[in-house]
Amino acid sequence: MELMHLTEAMTHRHAVRAFSDRPIDATVLDELEHAISQANAQSGLHIQLVHDDTDAFGGCPTHYGRFSNVRYCIALIGADSAARANDGGHAFADLDERVGYFGEMLALRTVQAGLDTGWVVLHETTEHDGRWQFNDGERMPAALAIGYGARPGRPHRSKPLSELGTVESAMNTVDPLAEAPSWFVDGLQAVALAPSALGKQPVRFTLLADGHVRAEALDGVQSQICLGVAKYHFEIGSGRDGTVFA
Repeated sequence: MELMHLTEAMTHRHAVRAFSDRPIDATVLDELEHAISQANAQSGLHIQLVHDDTDAFGGCPTHYGRFSNVRYCIALIGADSAARANDGGHAFADLDERVGYFGEMLALRTVQAGLDTGWVVLHETTEHDGRWQFNDGERMPAALAIGYGARPGRPHRSKPLSELGTVESAMNTVDPLAEAPSWFVDGLQAVALAPSALGKQPVRFTLLADGHVRAEALDGVQSQICLGVAKYHFEIGSGRDGTVFA
């Protein structure tokens, strides 16, 4: 079966926290394992697919949000020491940003496979009863609950595009985006669809005079993870790769 395009997956993706008992087909799990292997090779992360019929979160409390019947999750694990590595034109400020970027890549791949997903931050992950493994110096900034939702997720509210981005050299200070090229606006529209902690979208994209884009995390909960998620959405929407970022 042909997969939906990533732009379609962005509009279909809505956070789900309650999951059904329906098992994920072995073929789909194999596809996800392959996608995770590719993401690890690109990122230097140690992402792992977890399956546990009792609790894929391994008994760890969630930072916010009540989840139920989570039997599968993607544990987003990595080392801070490798956080500044550059791969294929992508540079990341820290591990959290890297996890946000590649985690959202896998979240949308999950949606393409017909599954539901929800971002989660877990506490006490080193004291877990789960099936993930840490190497020395690694931590888990976040995870993705995946499976078939017990009920559909709902679209989240988004900031206006004018709050998500601007053009540095715009003469029109009232509406700087009126002078923005279509690719930049398309990128911001994709950012508006990006999930974020508490729905706050603490990110800002600025089109610079040389054509590069400055992407910044603002003050907020898990803002660096949110920035990584938003940068992946921006690339999809704009049609640019990681070299677009200043």
